[in-house]
Amino acid sequence: MVAKTTMLKFPFGQVTRISLLLTFVASTALAGSPPGSGDWIVLAPTGEGFSVKMPVKPQVETQRVPVMGNTYLLRLYTGNDDATGLLYMVVMQEYASVTGVLTPAARLERFMDGFKKGLGESLATAVGGKFDLVLSRELTLAGKPGRQYSLTVGESRGLVRAFDAGRRVYLLMILGAEEKHSAAVTFFDSFEIKPAPGPVPQPIDKQ
Repeated sequence: MVAKTTMLKFPFGQVTRISLLLTFVASTALAGSPPGSGDWIVLAPTGEGFSVKMPVKPQVETQRVPVMGNTYLLRLYTGNDDATGLLYMVVMQEYASVTGVLTPAARLERFMDGFKKGLGESLATAVGGKFDLVLSRELTLAGKPGRQYSLTVGESRGLVRAFDAGRRVYLLMILGAEEKHSAAVTFFDSFEIKPAPGPVPQPIDKQ
């Protein structure tokens, strides 16, 4: 019997904050913004198995997602670059070892279903526009499978990349830039999957 992988439920505070930024993103970034200034920072949270560069220090929100009687860590990092109007997001979701019976493609598909229904539908409702996520191509990073998607939220356009690393799935999003935009290139090319300890489950009744 294949274990059911729980869909993502994104932190409400971040969804609200992101939706408030979308008008600014649509009116500035897509019209042709100046390049960002200053050095990018490296985001490399201890024990989460990844590093990536972002132009600003992100805000962080945390959830515990229930899977098979325990909960697993979901962490959401978001940052808005005032210099360019671009919005950045990184998601790290842990999974139970039992989900290893799923193929990486199936696990990634369920993760993206949760992303679309969790964040996507909330943003679409908040801004009164359509949310659309279209698969562009398959990716591979350090032997880990991934996918790239084109993203539309109302009048805003962006890109999403997601990677399956076994016990963790990662998602990166930039809103307000096309794939060849220098900021998008720096953001996506800087992402690395690193060794990390296995996720530590917590019983649901302890929450």
